[in-house]
Amino acid sequence: MSALNILIVEDEFLVAADIEESLLSLGYQVQNCVASGLGAIAEVEKNLPDIILMDIVLKGDMNGIEAATIINQKHNVPIIYLTANADIGTVEKAKVSLPYGYIIKPFTEKELQTNIEIARFKFENDIKSKIESDQFNKFFEMGKRDKQQLIVDSESGLEKISLPDVYYIEQDGDTCHIHLLNESIVVKRALDDLALRFPNNEFVRVSKDHLVNTQKIFMAKFPEIIIADKMSVITVEDAYKELLESKIQ
Repeated sequence: MSALNILIVEDEFLVAADIEESLLSLGYQVQNCVASGLGAIAEVEKNLPDIILMDIVLKGDMNGIEAATIINQKHNVPIIYLTANADIGTVEKAKVSLPYGYIIKPFTEKELQTNIEIARFKFENDIKSKIESDQFNKFFEMGKRDKQQLIVDSESGLEKISLPDVYYIEQDGDTCHIHLLNESIVVKRALDDLALRFPNNEFVRVSKDHLVNTQKIFMAKFPEIIIADKMSVITVEDAYKELLESKIQ
């Protein structure tokens, strides 16, 4: 069996270094060490680890429990909490995200190894149970739907949006407005950057300031298109007309 690939989420550099050294000496692989909840989410998006060691108290706007909750919404990965707090209030908050372990600092290498191996065993058995039960079909379908979802860092915090619900994205200065049917989500990103996160087989650039879901186009009467339901009118720039035509024919 190959060595487990483990992600460390710890904002104290020396503590993270000690954990990494312990993991390597125990024969595990360390995918990376990150210091924030947002960093953990980004790292998981790049490469899904086998196990996450997540410190609960992290610097920044997001703690470890919040980061774990967001990760669990999209990915199936066992998370073990690391914390110096053993009070019942912290434990109750941690339980909500269904962790596979809870290690109180300071801890020994033996405690670390024991929690990792128990988490691996429990996770593998959970997967087998899902496969062997009728619930596996629902689990599989949920996994496919998650590929149609996107987490964005909006002005009000991290938000999970369903791609089929997006009508179009409009750039306004240094922000972008993601238009849904009855609301708009404001994201502090340039459209060039944000467009890379949307599938180009469905979302097409029609101007330097607009990215459109082709499934939401009600009518195309160039140089203008009308967006279904919202009846918004968007002008298609000449440089993008040919590509749009190839997508909606």
